Amino acid sequence: MSYIGKSPIDRVLGLSEKNVFTGDGSTTSFDMTTAAPGDSGGDTAVDVFVDNVRQEPGTGKAYVLAADGSGEFKRITFSTAPASGAVIWTNNRL
Repeated sequence: MSYIGKSPIDRVLGLSEKNVFTGDGSTTSFDMTTAAPGDSGGDTAVDVFVDNVRQEPGTGKAYVLAADGSGEFKRITFSTAPASGAVIWTNNRL
């Protein structure tokens, strides 16, 4: 094929999975259906949004990603419970 200008980048985009939760004003932990990639969970492999505002991962920030009861990195724990009715969604890059 020929192109005018630069040819498109030839790359494969990763798959992702979306999880949706609703805040109740007291729950701080939510479990995704699929574990985050990487041995330590990799906070950067998951994007977390509350009412469409991206949250910053890490200790002392909006949330941390940790192992659930099965040992898989699926649990998102917020430092403060999202408000009642808040829409929480995650984009987990598989």
